[in-house]
Amino acid sequence: MRRATNLQRPHRPAPSTGETEWLEGGLLDGATRRAVGSINLAFLNLAAELAEEGRLRQIPGLPSRAIDALVDPVAGPRLCEHLPYVLFDFRFADGNFWTPEIAAACESQYAVTRRAAEDGIVAFARAAVMVVWHLAQARPAATRLVFGASPTTIAAVAVMPVAVIDRLAHRIAPALTARFGVHTRFWLQFESYASRPDERSLNLLRQLGLQIEGAESARHQSLQRHHWRSVA
Repeated sequence: MRRATNLQRPHRPAPSTGETEWLEGGLLDGATRRAVGSINLAFLNLAAELAEEGRLRQIPGLPSRAIDALVDPVAGPRLCEHLPYVLFDFRFADGNFWTPEIAAACESQYAVTRRAAEDGIVAFARAAVMVVWHLAQARPAATRLVFGASPTTIAAVAVMPVAVIDRLAHRIAPALTARFGVHTRFWLQFESYASRPDERSLNLLRQLGLQIEGAESARHQSLQRHHWRSVA
């Protein structure tokens, strides 16, 4: 890939196309879509840089073939403009990860806690956290769709002070992975779009991600209900 330069209950079945379109349209405004597009493009740029240096393994779950196929300079930005969800993950669905990480970042008043992470990944993590922080405050319902974030994660991020974002970015940077990393079908469709970036392949990829997220959201809600029933 050439680096983009224009910076830039019982389980429910997966939602249908109509359901996912209604969900997306009801939650995402223009500013949110632009923020999602920008952070996704930053992610693809980061992936391209790592791939060129033979270090794409630093983003687990991201197939090198998919990034290698994305050679059209227009395809990446066009994809990012149309996706209503991010292509990466920092364990957003795991509130038990985010809550103590935020607490630790808040306690480290005078020093950044550094972990083994590339400066480029840390910089990307900082940008991602800023987007999550803004969205968790302005449109918390959209944060679930865009990032796959759990209610616990959203609540913790929404109340954290902006001053801890840099320290938090250093802490969570090693957790970066590709979103939908266990869903081979998603990344095969991504590769299909990258190889032939037409309207049909773009729409298929967009809908597939929405359906996977809808199914995962329903599964998490079912698990939470089961947990609360078991402790009641």
